[in-house]
Amino acid sequence: MKVSKKYSKSLENKWVTRFMTIHPDGDDCDGVLLDVKRSFLVIKEARDFEFDGTVIFPKRVVRGCRDSRFEQCYNSIIRSNGQINNLVFPDWILKCSSIRDVVDQLKNHNIWPGIEIIFDEGKRSAFYLGTILETREHSFSINCYDAAGKWEKIYDLEYDEVFRIEFDSKYCNHFGDYMKVHNQEEALA
Repeated sequence: MKVSKKYSKSLENKWVTRFMTIHPDGDDCDGVLLDVKRSFLVIKEARDFEFDGTVIFPKRVVRGCRDSRFEQCYNSIIRSNGQINNLVFPDWILKCSSIRDVVDQLKNHNIWPGIEIIFDEGKRSAFYLGTILETREHSFSINCYDAAGKWEKIYDLEYDEVFRIEFDSKYCNHFGDYMKVHNQEEALA
């Protein structure tokens, strides 16, 4: 089956598909395709038979889709456990037509995302968590914290380096909420 038909099946039938990527560590994403834009895909990620967060992938990083007996079983389970009814996502994303639009909207809605980039000719990746401070024509700045809950620094990232943008996941939400309180405590000290 062609990739476009797999996209249509996922989108129209709320069908979990495995999206295979060019990530240097071989990371793939299981989920339901929520929207297909000219330059990116919007996916409701599925982990452990539950939906958790929305992921944006530039089309250039998706190398294919798998829709096999494994996905058939996965889809049977999420229909059985009722997770198929949890496919909500914000309307603002439908108005976005570029990765920059997505980053602008994250900033405007004060959503603290996780953003992963690929660099060093596709051999390495880095994951940034934090708040978007500024968007520019070709880049944006993000104030980041590390996995130990410490504020790191402000990074300038290029839109064309973005591998994926994650938001509204348990990881991003819980960590972001903690850091917002932690940030206020630091400001008061």
